[in-house]
Amino acid sequence: MLRSFCLGLLASACIAGSAQAQSVEVPRPYPIPLPPIANPEPQWELGMRYWSSAGKTRFDINSSRQNPLYGNPTSTLTYDGINGNSLEFVWGVRNETRTFFKGFIGGGWLNGGGLDDEDFFAGQIKLSDTYSKLDSNGLVYGTMDVGQDLTLIDHGPQVVISPFIGFNYWQETVNGFGARCNKDDVGGFFCGSPGSIEVPFSTKVITNKASWSSLRLGAELTAKLWDRLRLRGDAAIIPAAYLWNEDSHYLRADLGQVPNIKDSGTGWGYQLEGEVRLNLTEHWALGAGVRYWYAKTNGKSDFVNIGLTTKLQDFTSERFGVFSNVTYRFATF
Repeated sequence: MLRSFCLGLLASACIAGSAQAQSVEVPRPYPIPLPPIANPEPQWELGMRYWSSAGKTRFDINSSRQNPLYGNPTSTLTYDGINGNSLEFVWGVRNETRTFFKGFIGGGWLNGGGLDDEDFFAGQIKLSDTYSKLDSNGLVYGTMDVGQDLTLIDHGPQVVISPFIGFNYWQETVNGFGARCNKDDVGGFFCGSPGSIEVPFSTKVITNKASWSSLRLGAELTAKLWDRLRLRGDAAIIPAAYLWNEDSHYLRADLGQVPNIKDSGTGWGYQLEGEVRLNLTEHWALGAGVRYWYAKTNGKSDFVNIGLTTKLQDFTSERFGVFSNVTYRFATF
């Protein structure tokens, strides 16, 4: 009797447990949200920029080893006051990990300025000093950088530093016309009295084409002051800059066909840039800033048609100016 009662009680408990188990609801599947984008800023930037600048190129040629009658330097050429006006196509791309690729390609025209061509005997006795006008000149350049955004300050004014490595190409072509004699140390024996016109200014006497190919190592610093206002600074050291320069002396029959002098060398330099940017809308922005480029090298000068090589000294190029740009920014996801 007792055994039958216990078995009945156990059976009732199993049935009740089974009924309770059947009433348990299985959790329904639900979508797992994707992680937030690491960089919520617009990922693409395209724009146009206008750069107004002034530049200077100067270099020395030392032929004293070939002829002890010549000074060191033997010749000094200074292209100064060269104004530039150029347009640039600007771009920038950033992915979800905040790696970026940015750059610009530009070109335009150069005008104004003059060439001072000085020649020296030993002891730096100036045997000739002439002035030529510069006109009909061109400017071509471009920069490409790859880097990584790193946030320094994320509360209040946002500050981001972006180390990068890049490449810059910079070419200037200038044409010189005429020759006016300046004061020298030999009473104008070789050129003429000061102020006299040795060659009319309608005659092309020289073309100089300087091309720099440079490695850039630097960083960009961006500070977001308000939702619509940003400050940006860009500084790059040029640890390696290769120069290829061509001189064409049109009235020097003794030097052969043009270009009759080719200079080359590997040097260094730096490039600086600062900008203030105002966001007009979510996509459109206006910017304005300043830019300075400097490169310097020593090397060699080849008089290609007569088989003579001399020393190139202190070849420097610099360009400084202000720019303004308009850009459009958008995301691809």
